[in-house]
Amino acid sequence: MIKPLIIYQMDPLGHKIGGIQTFVKNFIKYAPDDFDIHFVGVASKASAATVGTWQEVEVFGKKVQFFPVLYKADENVRSRVPLSLKFTLALMRYRRRISPEGKIIEYHRIEPEIPFFMAPNKKFLVIHGNVTDIYNPHTEVTWGRFPGFYFAFEKRLIHGMDKIFVVRQDGVDYYRAQYPQIAERFTFLPTWVDQDLFHPLRPSERKTRKEEFLKKQYKALDSKLIVFVGRLEGQKDPLLLIETFKRAVVHIPDACLLIVGQGALRKKMEELIREYALEGKVVFFNSLPQDKVAGIMQISDIFLMTSAFEGMPRSVMESLGCGLPVVTTEVGEVRLVVRDGFSGIVCKGHDAGSLAQSVVNVCRNHEIYSADNCVRSIENYTAPRILQHVYQTYYDLEASR
Repeated sequence: MIKPLIIYQMDPLGHKIGGIQTFVKNFIKYAPDDFDIHFVGVASKASAATVGTWQEVEVFGKKVQFFPVLYKADENVRSRVPLSLKFTLALMRYRRRISPEGKIIEYHRIEPEIPFFMAPNKKFLVIHGNVTDIYNPHTEVTWGRFPGFYFAFEKRLIHGMDKIFVVRQDGVDYYRAQYPQIAERFTFLPTWVDQDLFHPLRPSERKTRKEEFLKKQYKALDSKLIVFVGRLEGQKDPLLLIETFKRAVVHIPDACLLIVGQGALRKKMEELIREYALEGKVVFFNSLPQDKVAGIMQISDIFLMTSAFEGMPRSVMESLGCGLPVVTTEVGEVRLVVRDGFSGIVCKGHDAGSLAQSVVNVCRNHEIYSADNCVRSIENYTAPRILQHVYQTYYDLEASR
């Protein structure tokens, strides 16, 4: 029996959006039958979990032992004190009740290793980006104000990891150069798409659903729907999103922008929308569960991503899985799946002009960027195929104990 102990600041029964959350949930969903999963996280309004006690919960029909160390009513709302700090302090408080004996510990941030630094367990870490993005002026990560302290902190902890996955190849290259003595522990791990949820609709069903949506939202029968999914924070550069839409709508007057997500920059976005007289052309949906996100992607015409930096963005994978062409800035590993002139356009310039022109080009040549092309672009990046490497890591680590 393999016993993963996943330690991450989320509620496995909750609706927190983001690539890490999807990673964890898909890990549980597709886990082999001989995995006995234990999860240390947070309780939210979505669960009835009691803080500080182990309880059995069901995730995708699988029994998971869950131990929340603190309560966070809405996981998608950022607090003044970083959740990562509160989570790590709570882990230290409940350390004696979280028995790691006989388990392999899985981390998605380095900070939670502190309470378990001396534990002799096999451990592995997933790094969801390139750590040098901590210097990016668009970052909202607290460590961005203290990068030197972070790197000293990381250096102390990372040697305790037996395996480290990184979702960007340049991140792997950076870490191998930074830590040559453990270079073999770093491996590139691509993002994936869960095709159970993110898949195209039949043309007739798509047409019907889109018409129903447009009647409800816009009292219209036909519009070009441009969708954005992500946190409304600096990394995603949502102000550039509004600037891009403003320019694109001049050439596509029937275009509408659907924004799925929430964050600190929403008020500034709304100010720009009023300034540019785009009221009625932009709809905010806050955070939505994955099935609702898939439903929006399936009836939309273009996915637009304006990020300043990324790893291998899962929202791009999910859009393509739904047959939705992507217009994106050139960040992270997007070129692995977004193929210019086939499934979307990758813009080299991080500016509204080039992004808007690409949106217009895709809208006017939609037959080129077909649903089949989009799905073919991610055929090597499905959940069972990519996760098999993660599960094999568990078997390998268990065998080496």
